Amino acid sequence: MDFSKHASQTMQIIKEIEADGCRFPGSPEEKAASVKLQRIIEEQTSLKPQTEKFVYAPNASIGAIGYLGWVALILLVLYYVSYGGTLLALIGYVGMMVFTVIQIILYKGWFDSAFKQAVSENIITELSPEDGKADYTIYLGAHYDSSWCWKLAAKNPNTAIPKVAYGVVGVVVMIALSLFKAICEFGGANISYSAYVVIAYILPLLFIPGFFFISQYVSHDKAIGSPGAMDNLSGIAINIMVMKYFKENPDKLPKNCRLVNICFAAEEAGLKGSFAFVKAHKDDGALKDSFLINVDSIADADHFEVIKGDTWQGTKFDPTLISLGLESMREAGVGNPKVIFNPVGGCDSTPFCKAGVRTITIAAQNPRCTDYYHTNNDKSDRISESTLETGIKTVYNLIQKIGELNK
Repeated sequence: MDFSKHASQTMQIIKEIEADGCRFPGSPEEKAASVKLQRIIEEQTSLKPQTEKFVYAPNASIGAIGYLGWVALILLVLYYVSYGGTLLALIGYVGMMVFTVIQIILYKGWFDSAFKQAVSENIITELSPEDGKADYTIYLGAHYDSSWCWKLAAKNPNTAIPKVAYGVVGVVVMIALSLFKAICEFGGANISYSAYVVIAYILPLLFIPGFFFISQYVSHDKAIGSPGAMDNLSGIAINIMVMKYFKENPDKLPKNCRLVNICFAAEEAGLKGSFAFVKAHKDDGALKDSFLINVDSIADADHFEVIKGDTWQGTKFDPTLISLGLESMREAGVGNPKVIFNPVGGCDSTPFCKAGVRTITIAAQNPRCTDYYHTNNDKSDRISESTLETGIKTVYNLIQKIGELNK
């Protein structure tokens, strides 16, 4: 199957949206991208997209990382100034770790109400069988927002993770030191004064650089925000082209299959768009007998991967779809596709997986920290049309294989 023309159109869509700059979750730029994408979808597919709005806190997850670094530094000052400050520091550092686990690692959203709220919208486009008889649904998913710039990764991807880890270790150690200092100050401790000074007053100073590194990790400056060509205009544009193909070739759509394309908003804010879609439709039957093919970051030709789960979210995706995904990549010309767990964060398959929907995510991205992932270097000039074509073929092949499952 030759999708070279579709790959060229895919690149055109990427460049058109990319030209407007970054699309932070909840930003005016994200909203403008939604309007533009709806027009593009209608022009390309002759289908009328619908939107579903949702309310959430854009900066209550990954967007809060930089603020946590400054909080850690402020707590260190409190730690030194008074007896009461030591207790406040202890409570604060424990609170930081709880917040990090709940909001940034697990995406639970328990503290979202403490942050400014925003409204974003998912874009949903449906293609039904010609006879109107659908027994199952295949969802195509991708997110159209883009990330804040990870400044440390843009500067040196090899040291970005160690620098942040240094800061995190510092927070953990400060919990122990704050507890130690509080016990010494309020309860007394059998320890020499010189040892006390070294442990309680000198050792904490070693972690100042680590806290500063955390404060510099994420930048909210739109001038250096990620244009998100790879992550994830590539997935958005590929799915639009797949919808276009099946609209123009309805005989190629698997029998009794409803194909629905979802452009998720606010993925970078903790999968808010996909969680909102699942929440809105978990009881109306839309998720029954359904599959989700999530497409996220198709750019690195040597790194085509099937994502089998999100480590931080504790999700494992459908084993059958994983096998079919690998077959689809091989048939699309990928020599040695990999199966990996998503090493950090999460992908839009996770909310669907938790709702019982069979899903996988396909990607073509170097899983190591790079200077173009979530940075201002994520531009279309490093993506080839041939890689995009392989992505289109993979999605097409996988749809056909899911169709075979449902005969």
